[in-house]
Amino acid sequence: MKRIAMAIIFLGALGMVIPARQAPAQVSVSVSIGGFYDELSPYGDWIDCSYGGCWVPRGVSAGWQPYSNGEWIYTRYGWTWVSNDPWGGNPYHYGAWAFVDRYGWVWVPGTVWAPAWVTWSYSNSYVGWAPMPPTVTFGRAGYSGRPVVLNETQYVFVPTNRFVGTNVTSVRVEPRRNAEIFRQAKPMTRFEVSGGVVRNVAVPLATVQRAMGGRKIETREISSAKTTPRTVSSGGAGKSGHVAIVAPAGDLKATRSSRQKHRQPKAQPQQVLEKARPAGEEKNKDHNKEQKKDRPGKEEPHG
Repeated sequence: MKRIAMAIIFLGALGMVIPARQAPAQVSVSVSIGGFYDELSPYGDWIDCSYGGCWVPRGVSAGWQPYSNGEWIYTRYGWTWVSNDPWGGNPYHYGAWAFVDRYGWVWVPGTVWAPAWVTWSYSNSYVGWAPMPPTVTFGRAGYSGRPVVLNETQYVFVPTNRFVGTNVTSVRVEPRRNAEIFRQAKPMTRFEVSGGVVRNVAVPLATVQRAMGGRKIETREISSAKTTPRTVSSGGAGKSGHVAIVAPAGDLKATRSSRQKHRQPKAQPQQVLEKARPAGEEKNKDHNKEQKKDRPGKEEPHG
């Protein structure tokens, strides 16, 4: 008994000395381009584009932009977008958006997760963001190079003191003021890869808290955004040392082609039976009808 007691004391002391391992990032079930195709098809159209294949949302309002119908929250993965769009949030955590003259905003699929794929432009007064272009790649440690700067018309701006936890549609600055605000704002693009997961940490938390009168911003659970983080490697990227936001054009074309073939309408069972009916059966069928018509019998009831 004495030896057992000593062992328990030793193990307890050891547990106090050895720090607990940090919980690994939660990884969702498999994500595939084909899965996105099936998920989004009821809400839009898949088209050919220069990136290999794009999805165009259906039923959006005039002047609609990505990352405009929803709100921002702060999680352990940085600034995270919570979508209110009826087709869900996957197009904001995977892939990239691009503006195509003929169609407007289109989504190019990818399998690398992020809390939000945006580049920023901010000041003490305003915070703005625009979707990262599909051409961007970065290294295993993340992206902290020159800011990705897009045309000011592609940004959504809100007052910095209304940036967090507010539906963007209710506080968005009128787009006609974008040029004025853009000139006074600081562009910033920064993604860190920590624990194998991409984090969006470009806009300093202190800047936003200061604009909100020093009020501390709550760190929310990632589940609030109805998404689950995935490591870069689980998304099939980073093996070559470079991470691409969107999937290779060849993969997108192949997936779209296979899904289109799979969705070809199939003949209904009755149609199959009609095709399979032996020759001459229709004549026999008609002949039987004639015989029945001429055969004496009871009158059909009236009424």
